[in-house]
Amino acid sequence: MRRLQAFCALLLSVPLIGSAANHVFKWVKPPMSDGSRGAQMWELIRDGGLMDWLAVGHLLLGILLLVPRTRFAAGVMQLPITIGIVAFNATMFPRGVALSIGMLVVNLCVVLQPRDLRRLLAPSAS
Repeated sequence: MRRLQAFCALLLSVPLIGSAANHVFKWVKPPMSDGSRGAQMWELIRDGGLMDWLAVGHLLLGILLLVPRTRFAAGVMQLPITIGIVAFNATMFPRGVALSIGMLVVNLCVVLQPRDLRRLLAPSAS
């Protein structure tokens, strides 16, 4: 199970770290607007400065996913974000639904580890 968790964490961290790096170095230009509400929202995020903060969060969580000690916690922190990404794509940018569902499956693989979940949900020792 730990190897599967590590592999899924790696799969999840690559687009996060890659997105942050691309925001800084501009290797790949963002797609042009296709007129959809989702594309318009992405333009607002990029042009309004929010993407700067998103890139910082992506980088930090991507790194934390790669560190065995923080992997589970990073996966838990990323999960609501991933669910939001699925919801965004489902409602505003249907082209991205398949990729976002894949991201959700990988994220769930990181957090659905019985030992980690038992430790998280165990009653306090006090």
